[in-house]
Amino acid sequence: MIRRVALLAALTLTVTAGCAGDGKEPAAAPPPSPTAAPTAAGAPWYDDVAPAEAGTTVGATDSTCPLPITFSVPPKWKVEAVTVPDARIGNAVMRCEFDAKPAGHIGFMRAWRIEGSAPTPQATMERFLEAYGTVREPRFRRLKAGSLDAFEAAWTGDDAPGRAILVDSRPGPVLLTLGAIDDEEFEAMFPAYQLAKGTAELSE
Repeated sequence: MIRRVALLAALTLTVTAGCAGDGKEPAAAPPPSPTAAPTAAGAPWYDDVAPAEAGTTVGATDSTCPLPITFSVPPKWKVEAVTVPDARIGNAVMRCEFDAKPAGHIGFMRAWRIEGSAPTPQATMERFLEAYGTVREPRFRRLKAGSLDAFEAAWTGDDAPGRAILVDSRPGPVLLTLGAIDDEEFEAMFPAYQLAKGTAELSE
């Protein structure tokens, strides 16, 4: 239990401190169609995992966390706006945090706005991962998040897998990430990530 609490603290501190990368460059991604919708059961994508039950819709202009896109999170997940200026990793600034603790899990989904621009979605994702921390065996793909074009990354970290998806929107990309303290919590929270990814739409 002590180790789990320490790891949870590390999850929080990593974001607010900005976290230095380990110097390793992510592997190059294949060049599939931007509108491809691949499906792959099992690791690393787990497309066979069903999404969680929808609860709160976030992202609308009158919601707790206004964003250029909207998506759903499961019931009981705590939705919080983030206004701390240094809540960032590289050029990604955190805007919303979704805490799974009220639903019985230890970890977070987070929504980020990207500052500046990069020539491709892969370059944007690589820049984020370089600043994120330990990223091993990264995999990339293009797909749809709801009805929107997106670019997704899956990787292995020190204690749990990691997942991020860059969703295209008119004002600029929104990045959604899933972070857990261990494999068990990642698996328990992954349906919430599937829900958010599958319900993404442009904000009205």
